[in-house]
Amino acid sequence: MNYRYLELRCKCGETPSRFEEVGLTEDHQLVIHWWCSQCQRVVYLSKPLAECWRECPSREEYSVVATAPRETEYGPEDAKFLQRLGVRLA
Repeated sequence: MNYRYLELRCKCGETPSRFEEVGLTEDHQLVIHWWCSQCQRVVYLSKPLAECWRECPSREEYSVVATAPRETEYGPEDAKFLQRLGVRLA
């Protein structure tokens, strides 16, 4: 499966360590909800599904494997596991 990594960040710049919820709204938006441990805020990110559809990788990009944000966010065992799955670490 080919996919494009979505870079998610709080307004303070912190990336989420885990998500509370992922859902869909009645007006066709993807919603991702998490708690920012840096600034101690609840964060909701919403994006229209049509926009998500446009950002999907094309068949021409199929040879480009999804990349992780930074190798330093993973331990050595995690990096080896991801590489066995075909994920190239940036």
